[in-house]
Amino acid sequence: MKKVSLNALIGGILIALLLATAALGLVWTPFDPMQLSFTARLAAPDASHLLGTDEFGRDVLSRLMVGARASVWIGLLTVGFATVCGTLIGLVSGCARGWVDGVIMAVNNALLAFPGILLALGLLAVFGANQYGIIFALGIAYTPSMARVVRGAVLSLREREFIEASRVMGNGELYTMARHILPNCLAPITVLATSMFGWAILSESALSFLGLGVPPPAPTWGNMLAAGRPFIEQAVWLGLFPGLCIALTLLGINLLGDALRDRLDPRMRGLK
Repeated sequence: MKKVSLNALIGGILIALLLATAALGLVWTPFDPMQLSFTARLAAPDASHLLGTDEFGRDVLSRLMVGARASVWIGLLTVGFATVCGTLIGLVSGCARGWVDGVIMAVNNALLAFPGILLALGLLAVFGANQYGIIFALGIAYTPSMARVVRGAVLSLREREFIEASRVMGNGELYTMARHILPNCLAPITVLATSMFGWAILSESALSFLGLGVPPPAPTWGNMLAAGRPFIEQAVWLGLFPGLCIALTLLGINLLGDALRDRLDPRMRGLK
């Protein structure tokens, strides 16, 4: 029986807590996250409001639970979009080669020249600052990284003996790509997709903090962090708890990504 690494254990627990919180936020929260109560404005954490209330008297814990749901949803759809598009582009580029590969990689490298968050900011000007605008913008921004990784894996695989054997047997290029090349690309795709999930959550929080994410009053961790900034001296919990949620989520994703890389990459297994 294989031992579970400490990274996998801690990362798995943190991600499980995130997913459980997001799922619970779909069906139940301690209070209505949108309900205003000016009599409870900026109330410190107590037995009634475990994490306090914000400047409008809304329960911070309830809003964090709903914010977790938004972060998970945006992260999953962003990663799904970038993974599907990037994998298709990388497969076509790596298998076609020639001028097709040259054109695709020229466009891909041009997009990679822009930092992901900067490219997303430009795309948001087109799609608009809303939940699905963020998903499309971040998905397009992360697609070139996935395409580059998949193309590199395809180029290293296409000259292997089992690929040549598939061609000798008379299998077409599409069959060989789907049956032999793509399954052997799953390890790097999985590791990069795990990291992208963390990138997406961090980028969404950053965009929301800048006022370009999901518009208020819908709660996200980023806009809660931004809303708590003016009250940092009198209500430190408004910035502390959303910041902790973001930090612990990224820690869990990074630890889980490291564990997946160690498990799926044969070069890393050889160092054990």
